Amino acid sequence: MQTIDKLLTGRTVVMVEESATVIEAARTMDDAHVGAILVVDTSGAPRGIFTERDLMTRVVVPGRDPAKTPLFEVMTRDMFTVGPDRPIEAVRRDLQERHIRHVPILSEGRVLGLLSLRDLLRHDLDALADEVEHLTEYIQGPGDA
Repeated sequence: MQTIDKLLTGRTVVMVEESATVIEAARTMDDAHVGAILVVDTSGAPRGIFTERDLMTRVVVPGRDPAKTPLFEVMTRDMFTVGPDRPIEAVRRDLQERHIRHVPILSEGRVLGLLSLRDLLRHDLDALADEVEHLTEYIQGPGDA
């Protein structure tokens, strides 16, 4: 059984302080090509998460000004997190049941990573590609492909 720490790639977790405005957060997300950012306090402790869905449902639809709206007013405070030793299958199931696409990985309050459903799908595709390769070798023999 593989655990979620196997998917941590060493990528820098994109973080923004909770006092930033929504437009600053959105620009940070755009620059980093991510759909979610971790929101932290001045000491770097995680306080919430801000996602593209938060932007849409809590800022755009209600007509709030993103240049004047502080992130702490519209971020998701009650974020679901997992530890690095959680099984990959369990995390996938958690994300599906909770209808979320991003999960912070924390250990003793320290941020280790921020994984997305896409990261889990990429892991699945890699595993399936390996399985196909091994089955092809078994059926055809090595080097006969």
